Amino acid sequence: MKEQALNQEFFHYYNRLSKIQKESMLHLVKSFLEKDEDKTKRVSIEQYNKELEEAEKRISEGNYVTHESLKTEAKKW
Repeated sequence: MKEQALNQEFFHYYNRLSKIQKESMLHLVKSFLEKDEDKTKRVSIEQYNKELEEAEKRISEGNYVTHESLKTEAKKW
């Protein structure tokens, strides 16, 4: 579908919505855009290395869950 036709159809339906429905739709559109923005955010090398060091520290302290223990725990749910 060409963009012009798509826009026309969108506005045809949009104009039929109530005020509350329009507000809800606006919220939905904003949430789509926010998710796209989140995907483009990158952490710095410093932050990445810091997170790795913190994870390695937790592992060396024994603060982790093995796959087997998680499977055992999940069976209790």
